[in-house]
Amino acid sequence: MAYTQYILAVYLLFSVNTVVLAQGNIVDYFLKDPTAWDDTKKIIHKTPTRVVITDGCQDLGFNLAELTKGDEVALIFIDTQKSEKLKHMGFCNAGDKLLPGLNRVVSVLTRNSGDRTQFHYKFILQRNINNVPISVYHNGNAVLESRYDGSQPVKDISNLSGIELCEIEIR
Repeated sequence: MAYTQYILAVYLLFSVNTVVLAQGNIVDYFLKDPTAWDDTKKIIHKTPTRVVITDGCQDLGFNLAELTKGDEVALIFIDTQKSEKLKHMGFCNAGDKLLPGLNRVVSVLTRNSGDRTQFHYKFILQRNINNVPISVYHNGNAVLESRYDGSQPVKDISNLSGIELCEIEIR
């Protein structure tokens, strides 16, 4: 009986570590695999949110307006090969992570607070000067937002990882 419990405990520990490693490695996957963007578009069956910015990328950033307590979300800037992980609501400066032209940005949940049946995050694209928003883009709607409340069946891993895609064209 004790031997069976020991095996079960080791199995559970290995399973949890595998999930944590998989969530951490998803950032590396998008940064290192050149086909990750296109493969993900096919899996999630959604067109990326598209935003055009005509006044450059200085002071431009993502305001993490909502995040489920205990979660961590990552922004992955494919074209500049940079990423940013956020554990709290707040502003993420993206001026140094975006280039003139088309930029591909991925957001993904990298740490779940332990409740895989519920999570939510929402990013607003805005321009801040002295920590005050002077421009909000995409009509004030979220450019990256993922919500999973457990009421929908899991069709693919993107339901549980919160993967969202956005294209930002800087002119």
